Amino acid sequence: MTKLFYAQPENGAPDLVSFIEALDEKLLMKLLSQFYMLMTQPVPGEPTVKHFTIEKYSKLYELRARSQVMARIVFTIRNDGSILFLAPFIKRHTRNTMQALDCSLKMLRQIHTGACQAREVPIGKLLGGVAGADGRPCENGLQQNNIMEV
Repeated sequence: MTKLFYAQPENGAPDLVSFIEALDEKLLMKLLSQFYMLMTQPVPGEPTVKHFTIEKYSKLYELRARSQVMARIVFTIRNDGSILFLAPFIKRHTRNTMQALDCSLKMLRQIHTGACQAREVPIGKLLGGVAGADGRPCENGLQQNNIMEV
């Protein structure tokens, strides 16, 4: 199973966990099901994941989820096959994506110099500790979205 990590910025910028905790429940469940998909399957194509082809950004991907707003998370695939989430954002304008891509490249440089840390995504915390006997989250006794708590 692929491990998921996120960049913990030192400059006080919002990290993945605080971004996700601020989302509405429907969008949260969509993103968590996409996390599960990334953990258990090869990286899919559009519309779920976009791979950037411009050379400067060619190592970056964008995870996409939409509810009332468009949530995006820029990520990269590390040498060991794990996924590193870099810049989560709500897309309101095209420039939001470009800002997130530039921020992601900066975070990658900071990770390589030790100024930024990569931490494992706390799936259990994001699920609020609610899980069925098989480890998947459930609400009112119903299994949802094939998400597994790890």
